[in-house]
Amino acid sequence: MDLEAVGEELSTFVSEVTPENGSRDGFITTTSYATCGRERAIALAERVRPILDALYPAWRVENQPSRSFEFARERDACQRLLSCLASHADIEQMLGDAGGGPALSADLLHHVVWGAAQTQWRTEHRHEAVLAAAKAVNSMLQQKVDRRDLSDLKLIREAFSDKPPEPSKARLRFPGIDDEQTRESLRRGAMDFGAGCFAAIRNPVGHLPNDDLELPEQEALERLAALSLLARWIDEATVVESASPRRLGSHGDSRTLRA
Repeated sequence: MDLEAVGEELSTFVSEVTPENGSRDGFITTTSYATCGRERAIALAERVRPILDALYPAWRVENQPSRSFEFARERDACQRLLSCLASHADIEQMLGDAGGGPALSADLLHHVVWGAAQTQWRTEHRHEAVLAAAKAVNSMLQQKVDRRDLSDLKLIREAFSDKPPEPSKARLRFPGIDDEQTRESLRRGAMDFGAGCFAAIRNPVGHLPNDDLELPEQEALERLAALSLLARWIDEATVVESASPRRLGSHGDSRTLRA
């Protein structure tokens, strides 16, 4: 991520979208307007909101809108994020390479996972975000193998089963891997990993009371990363069907073989 460019975008918004009271001779109001003009302010706001969503997910919660200035929330959030970025740079310079491990970017997770999770994540409902992502992966798998009769644990075990495909029971395979032992290891690993995701990630957040499920951000992100990996394996797998004709699912997956 180009933090310098991010800082420039935020600084431009703060400097140009400055509130100016709309009172004039003989007219008094508490309403303020952006000095750059509303059209320019809207354009700049559209540029900074995705940045705020990515780097400051709670900005809509921590910064309140104002009745007197349309862009107050965005401006306050930009100022806070600028301060945070400046502090981060100072601390990083002081610490040198200490703690400089790789960072995991939520918006680079599999699109099915982050697309389902992002709304709840941005309002800090992290366990709801994880649950939404798990449900989305389940739906993705149902669509891939065209099966609505199973879900979650049973579905993943059926989809990646070592049994040959049967009518209305398609399987997922990795035929692009030449080595048979490696190919079988990936199939079995994807099945066991997926079963673990549904058993240890999806089920607890779906069945336990909300008061018992307050997930720290790091733990929630790790769960989303696991679901993202599962989604990528499902994407990469090829649908293998029995020789008996069967209607393809709405996914229209072109990677379909017949056994």
